[in-house]
Amino acid sequence: MPPSGIDLAVFPRLQADLDRVRDAFGPVRVHGRPELDALTHEETGASRGLVRPTLALLSYYVLTDPSEPADDRAVLAAAAAELLHLGALYHDDVMDHAYERRGRPSANALWGQHLAVLAGDCVMLSGLGMLAELGRREVAEGVAASERMCAGMVRESADLHAASRSEESYLQAVGGKTAELFALACRLGAMQANGNGGRQEDGREEALAGFGWQLGHAYQLRDDILDLTSTAEELGKPVNTDLAEGVYTLPVIRAASRDQGLARLLGKELTQEEAARARGLVLASGAVEETQAVAGAYVVRAADRLSTLTDHPRALDELKSYARTLLRGRGARAAVVPRQARQESQARAGAHGEQVTRWVKNWLVETGLAATPAEADHHRLSGAMWMIERILPQAAGAPADGEGGDDDSSARKRATAAMGTLICVWDDIFEDPLLTSPRAVTELREDLVATLRQDPAAPWTHGAIPTAWARLWPRLRAGRTARWQEAFLDSIEQTFHACEREAHHRISGHIPSTGDYLPLRRSTSGFEIGMGCSEVLQNREIPPTLRGHRMVRRLEELAFFVIFAENDLAGLDQDEADGIPYNLVRVIRHETGCGRAEAVERVERQVAEKRAQYNAILTYVPVLFRTLPGLSGESDGYAAIYDRLKLFVDVRQRGSERYRPNTLAVGPDLERLRREISRRPAAPVSSER
Repeated sequence: MPPSGIDLAVFPRLQADLDRVRDAFGPVRVHGRPELDALTHEETGASRGLVRPTLALLSYYVLTDPSEPADDRAVLAAAAAELLHLGALYHDDVMDHAYERRGRPSANALWGQHLAVLAGDCVMLSGLGMLAELGRREVAEGVAASERMCAGMVRESADLHAASRSEESYLQAVGGKTAELFALACRLGAMQANGNGGRQEDGREEALAGFGWQLGHAYQLRDDILDLTSTAEELGKPVNTDLAEGVYTLPVIRAASRDQGLARLLGKELTQEEAARARGLVLASGAVEETQAVAGAYVVRAADRLSTLTDHPRALDELKSYARTLLRGRGARAAVVPRQARQESQARAGAHGEQVTRWVKNWLVETGLAATPAEADHHRLSGAMWMIERILPQAAGAPADGEGGDDDSSARKRATAAMGTLICVWDDIFEDPLLTSPRAVTELREDLVATLRQDPAAPWTHGAIPTAWARLWPRLRAGRTARWQEAFLDSIEQTFHACEREAHHRISGHIPSTGDYLPLRRSTSGFEIGMGCSEVLQNREIPPTLRGHRMVRRLEELAFFVIFAENDLAGLDQDEADGIPYNLVRVIRHETGCGRAEAVERVERQVAEKRAQYNAILTYVPVLFRTLPGLSGESDGYAAIYDRLKLFVDVRQRGSERYRPNTLAVGPDLERLRREISRRPAAPVSSER
């Protein structure tokens, strides 16, 4: 489709020339790593406006013959202008923490900030490389414009949360970060009209560059207005982000100058409620309408810059018309790609899920983990089964059986459900507030490791935990490789060590920093055990090279954060009462000194942000797996394992009964469970039930 507002009767070759520009794009190749090509590959779907290439080509046409195809040099110049812009967007999205771009996941959402910055560098250098093919002067203009663009971004970053930001400072930033590339695009197109990029002494090149510079200001002003007035679906990216990020644009600056209530809100990080209130004050002030008038004045000045040009007046009129349509059309998309926001899981507890949870309850009693059926109904255990009932019905319909039949599938579901419940028991044993002796904690860890590694044929104890593990482990390892079995046992042992450390922190009163929270919480969470259970459920083993891939690691990190930060929110009351140190709300309060409500809101905001990133990456996983070498046609099966992870993420979001007492049942006797596995019968009792 041609750009809106352009009469193809005047520029009959424009669409074909834009297709040539698209053909000039391509990912920066990473030799031997084809799956990384996608890092710098920008899809050329209908959502791409190609504004800067269009301006470059139109500037070329109005100085040559609008009816003729563009010279190859003009096409290359147009492609270079777009790549310089695209590279800047990679950096911009990282700085703005933006996880959508044109309705699709941004590079930093998919790949993380470090790779996104490097991708932006690669794309910008690719654009400069194209200019180098054209000539020395094109490179000089491209470098100069890029420097001024970066300077504009630096100005804006230096003014973040600056309530004293002036209109002059704002417009200087806009002139650099946006207007310079508009001017460069027009200049590059005009330069090629000479055939060799030489300077035109008659002022025509400067007139077109000036047109682009004025239009760039109007374009950015309009973009800032839309951030306040549009919806995410219209823009293809989140809205009201400028206020939240501390970027005070012209409407905000003008509104704050006469509204002290708004001015008092600025100058600091805003909560979601405060950002929404500030947005309402700006909209009510009339500053948006004033900014629209300022943008209109820039459009008029842009048209005035073309008044000295006399060639092809109809083409010049169409160029002006395109500028006006460009601003009117911003935010209105013919086909909006739906946002990759979270999709509420609609799972209901099916008959199969209930059968599995009934089996688990019986297993708890039979093994002695719960002394009575009433103990198995305690909310700490029934809460885990609440999730099982909601996840398994969805997993049941998936092609997850591999080589096994229905009986094999049911056995694997029972085994993974029981393992998930056993993890909860282990967690409760270490978190028991009656366990107050550091030595007893260390001995507990040693006893659990010994239980884990004991010979099932010659167990040294027959307590509840050894009995449960002896019955469960053969079910889990059935059909698994020796490598998987050893890795699974290692992950459990590492979890025991981490739980020991957390218990010592609980006893000593130590609360970790926010920087230490994530690795410490992950080590105690049993996340690796859960991934192993997903492999059992799916009856496949994820190759180490696949789990080691950058994007897969990022997907797991985001899923972990969402699951366990939400877990921290759900269990906050109990964690505070028990002095649990690895709770993100408690960590933030301890480090910043903020109030409980503010810390909760910060965590909720982080969860929402990480969930959006997680959902964005998840849409790309099947594509990634199909491009990775060595998966032997099993890519869909491996991707299904991560679908199981998404089920857990989605169901977990709806809440958990684990921290919400729904019966008066007394839970398992944790001291009894510890005493049964103790290899030191004469050791003093460390706590009383």
